[in-house]
Amino acid sequence: MSKMPTFLVIGAARSGTTALYTYLKQHPDIFMSANKETNFFAFENEKLKCLGPGADYINNSITKLAEYQDQFANASRETAIGEASPLYLYSESAPKNIHQHLPDVKLIAILRNPIEQAYSHFLYAKRQTIEPLDDFLIALNSQNVRKLNKWQPLFQYSQFPKYHQQLQRYFDVFPKEQIEIFTYEEFTNDPQKVMSNIYEFIGVDKHFVANYNYKPNAGGIPKNSLLQDITMKPYLMTKFVGYFIPNRLKQLIRDTISDHNLKKPQMSAEVKDYLKAELSDEILKLQNLLQRDLSSWLQ
Repeated sequence: MSKMPTFLVIGAARSGTTALYTYLKQHPDIFMSANKETNFFAFENEKLKCLGPGADYINNSITKLAEYQDQFANASRETAIGEASPLYLYSESAPKNIHQHLPDVKLIAILRNPIEQAYSHFLYAKRQTIEPLDDFLIALNSQNVRKLNKWQPLFQYSQFPKYHQQLQRYFDVFPKEQIEIFTYEEFTNDPQKVMSNIYEFIGVDKHFVANYNYKPNAGGIPKNSLLQDITMKPYLMTKFVGYFIPNRLKQLIRDTISDHNLKKPQMSAEVKDYLKAELSDEILKLQNLLQRDLSSWLQ
């Protein structure tokens, strides 16, 4: 019998999901998919022809059920099986697709201050050398054109953190008892407390302590664009450091060089005003939906 997940990390993007995936993978009672982001429920049975920079991230998504199930074929005695695809929160089709296949699945989300999240997404795109613009405000004003030109969803910077409308789609098809939500602040301030809650939620030993030394790759504006191109593009990296160096070492070299080549400018007041105008109403609606005080996100 083909195996399927018992829980999913649905997002949000740039909100600690890679760290969460890393911690979950360490637990002896949890099996995580080999691919961190399969994107299956966002694009089931679709023919993907995304255009623009970084299009392969979408076009390489798993779209067929059998291929998706292969991700979990090696699960054996683990109590919980999961995967983490932050695009599920943004995707309009994911909630119903998930419910169709996994009506009893447990869903986990970590939400970051939407204004910070949007800027972090931009800096991440700059780090990956897929954002051609240096001015975030111009990039924000380019969102509609990019969508029409079928650029991948990452470039919808102010749309990704509209958590109220996104979570509402899940609450429309899943009981709230199947959805566990944390804030990015809770996760970064006390990861063990959050992880214990998640372990209990998905039905594994809540006392397990993961190695929390993982440091996610931060975004930033490259100081030297050519150097960033060399470090972030696999074929160029291979050319410069050699074909026979193990991939994990190449990754370490790449991340070390890249991190030292980044600067992280503060968000401008103009951009903050743009994002507050775009997202304040969403934050207030989210407060009501979750019955939680999120006023600090508006300060």
